[in-house]
Amino acid sequence: MSTIQINRDYVESQLLAYIDELFTLPEIGGVKLRDIVIQDDEHKEANIKEAVSKSYHDCYSDSDISIIVNLPTDSEVSPGDYMEHPGRLGITPDRYLGFCKNLDAQMYRIVFRDGIRYDFGFEFQYGDKYTPVKLLREPERYSNPNWPMKKVDEFWFVMVQALGKLYRKDYLISAHLANINANETLVQQMILRDIEYGTNHHRYGHSEELNYRKYMSENPFLTENETFDEIACKLYAAARAYDELTKQFYPEYEGRSKVLFDIWRCYHENRNLP
Repeated sequence: MSTIQINRDYVESQLLAYIDELFTLPEIGGVKLRDIVIQDDEHKEANIKEAVSKSYHDCYSDSDISIIVNLPTDSEVSPGDYMEHPGRLGITPDRYLGFCKNLDAQMYRIVFRDGIRYDFGFEFQYGDKYTPVKLLREPERYSNPNWPMKKVDEFWFVMVQALGKLYRKDYLISAHLANINANETLVQQMILRDIEYGTNHHRYGHSEELNYRKYMSENPFLTENETFDEIACKLYAAARAYDELTKQFYPEYEGRSKVLFDIWRCYHENRNLP
């Protein structure tokens, strides 16, 4: 049985805790959930409950939230600067499984290690009355130029996104995402081959085994649906292979597939619930 249990009450309690965390920052002027604006006032809990009732459908749901960031008119901190500091918002590698950052769209996409997912937007407001924001330096995090850490974070977000689509029976999108992530493991293998042979030009290959294929028959999350199982096996294999191959770029890397599989187990146990 999964140690993770995602239901409406849990999503609501985690959202309340996270919003309370955000409100400790002086620049946060509110949080929007769909069409409901949450303020740090006596209506906060009731408004969160109403917002979750509109957005929660099943354990595969994410929450669309947007924070209002108040900056002084002459702020030295730009929106881009602010978004380069996710740690200020409690979004740190020890707390998330996967993370995508899109500065142009002013959007984060996050899946925390307990399976809670957010599509996280920003609204920047300016005014003379607002207090300047002092951004602290983000902790140093080594990123191998051959395989940047940004790609690792994005891979694991896509894995959970694919699982949500799979369990909602969108086999086209989930298969597409499974293929993308399986292909990521092949790109890892190609880069590692280039490093091994000191060249990116290979007139002939070396009859390499496709790393992810050795895990295709080990997936414990099966059903009696052939299409579902084919997609699930590729997702499982890609996760196992990615952990194995990423260690060759980052010897200190701690695999994330166990966290993914705990979320997956929760998804699988709830697959027949409305």
